Amino acid sequence: MVFARKVIIKLIISSAVMLMFVPRYGHATDPFKAYKLSPSVKTYLVLRDVNVRAKPMNKSTRVTQLKKNQRVSAVGKVRGTRWIAVRKKEKYIGFVYEKALMPVINGCLLKSISSNKLDSEEDDSKLSPCHYKIKFVGKLNVKGSLQVTSDYNLEMECNHKNKRIKIEATMFLTELPYLENALPIFQINVDLYDIPIGTEDMFSTTVLYHALENRITFDGVNKKHLKSNKQIVEKKAADVSSALKGAVSMAHQSWGPMIWTDLSKYQKEN
Repeated sequence: MVFARKVIIKLIISSAVMLMFVPRYGHATDPFKAYKLSPSVKTYLVLRDVNVRAKPMNKSTRVTQLKKNQRVSAVGKVRGTRWIAVRKKEKYIGFVYEKALMPVINGCLLKSISSNKLDSEEDDSKLSPCHYKIKFVGKLNVKGSLQVTSDYNLEMECNHKNKRIKIEATMFLTELPYLENALPIFQINVDLYDIPIGTEDMFSTTVLYHALENRITFDGVNKKHLKSNKQIVEKKAADVSSALKGAVSMAHQSWGPMIWTDLSKYQKEN
């Protein structure tokens, strides 16, 4: 019995020591514990030199300062306010007023995205079956703007009316919101070049990535007379990779009969 008691006492002491070192969101050094935080994007671009405050109010103590063009990680947004709780690495540092920040995402792909089939709503027998690869090319700073795009090459191979068609297209993703209202909605384009054939033109499909809501929506095409008559519904997109895959699926659905006719002709000419 004495041995059993000693074991129990040791277990209790060990458990207590372990609990002392378990990190908790609400520990004493956590400046955010007193506030309810709503979800926000993970990263923001600092638009101007700005103070970080100890509390979500202008008259609060200045903790540090963020410099223009710096990127900062966010924990969340204080409910009912425009204050963003920010951190550096794993350290919570304070609050920044939202107006000094812009949501930003990283469109870089560490490896190419490949798929043996398109997940078009879902395996619609009327759509030409395709497989594809999305390859990250690089980033482009848009002249005269803060906007940065991540650019991609899209290679597709489709079976259209029992003929194999190879398609080369391009894609881009805006890393800053596509509208000036700074809502975390980002534009994805899928562009087919030389459509119609014989012109130095393109057919573009635009998709919107609602990063905070984990979904993408079909926005439209630049040449409505070439669009299919399909109803293109929104898709779930938990991250950039799934948003790009969903955008390819939506583009595929948007290509009307005239697009496929031109793609077939282009295949014969090459």
